[in-house]
Amino acid sequence: MSRFLLFDCDPIDQPAATDPVERLTWCALRIRVGQRVVSRIWDNSLQCERTNLYLPAFPVAEWVVQNWWSLLNELCPLDSAPKSDFRATEMKWIKRHCLRSADSALMLPALYLFHDGRGLRAEWDADPSGSMPNMPGEFVAPGAEQLDSNATQAALEQFVNNTLDRVAGVNDERVRELTDRWRAIRGADIDEQQFCTLAGRMGIDPYDPNEMTDELAEFFEKAVTDPQDPLVRDLTEVARPDSIEQQWSWLTKVSEELRLGPNRVELPFPITTPGPLPHQFGYDLARKVREKANIQAAAPLVDIDQVARASMNRGLRLEDRNHVPGDGVRAIVGRSPSGEVVTAGPQPPRQDSQRFLIARSLYHALVTSQESRRLVTNAYSWDQKASRAFAAELLAPQEAIENRIGTSEADRETVERLSHQFNVSAKVIEKQLQNAGIPLSDD
Repeated sequence: MSRFLLFDCDPIDQPAATDPVERLTWCALRIRVGQRVVSRIWDNSLQCERTNLYLPAFPVAEWVVQNWWSLLNELCPLDSAPKSDFRATEMKWIKRHCLRSADSALMLPALYLFHDGRGLRAEWDADPSGSMPNMPGEFVAPGAEQLDSNATQAALEQFVNNTLDRVAGVNDERVRELTDRWRAIRGADIDEQQFCTLAGRMGIDPYDPNEMTDELAEFFEKAVTDPQDPLVRDLTEVARPDSIEQQWSWLTKVSEELRLGPNRVELPFPITTPGPLPHQFGYDLARKVREKANIQAAAPLVDIDQVARASMNRGLRLEDRNHVPGDGVRAIVGRSPSGEVVTAGPQPPRQDSQRFLIARSLYHALVTSQESRRLVTNAYSWDQKASRAFAAELLAPQEAIENRIGTSEADRETVERLSHQFNVSAKVIEKQLQNAGIPLSDD
């Protein structure tokens, strides 16, 4: 069954609503992803669960329209949607992507909708007991699903259309503004859609001149016109408006100097069809690469170039190129005219960090750079996540770590010892332990 996000509304007459826009759009709202009900709530007065939310649909439709391009295109700035503690910079993202931000006075779930680099994803949380004392209940159903992007977009469009139909003809500035903005979104031609996709991916409102400056608009229109170009996608997933033009200039210059192009390669082993979890794909690929290079499962990896040659019959080297403007871009990966794969960027000061960067670059050389040069970035897209998992498993396999620990938990001293043995950072060991379900003791 196709999994898509659905706002299912049944109109209700609410005579107590004094605002005409709210009264006309009052409804019983059920929120579903496939067969899973996101709007399951424990009702304190009824002392039982219910799935309907009784509220006006207009603020929800307004939130969808205001954040349309970001909802459909922007990545999450973290490995998963924020749970509780988050930084002020993440709060702006939360307002764009968390349904609860639509109206703080309404009973809405902490449902996040965002792009993950391959498609739309929904994640939602249950509310901790007692965390919403001023609300009539608490949401009880956490979950996460990969969505059918086209079906979700169509369902959201239908929800907005139905909501606006119910307030058509109402003399209210909110209705006029929402109708005008929705008309602009639905009437956008191909060029406008591409422009807005780039803006949305960067968390920018394309209709707000304070966010979409003339300089940024000109850059979009002249330099990075195709949002689906892999290199453009990689950059706009992490770039900031004040540095993207300088980053693009750096990437163009380095790529031209080294004459980098795509790395078309036939691998000596089959690659499993990517599933919903990037770390599983990265792990599986790393194990195949180690096996092809005859590296024992429990052995530390000494030479990454060795496994690169075994897997794609060509070498891989790090080319030091000075500081990339801005934040987020770690390196550019492509094939040189000599046939060697090059990852070019600022060389990390620590050897373990260099090895991790080269290992992540190998992932892109093997999987993502068949048609284009690619970037190693700080983004949490599907491929960047998979590259981190690949690098961790290539350099410090879970099986090897588990065998060397031999206990049900690990302490800080053990983490440091393992990081030296496998020549990776302590953070990589900790992540591998976490993924293996091995707790880290503070003792």
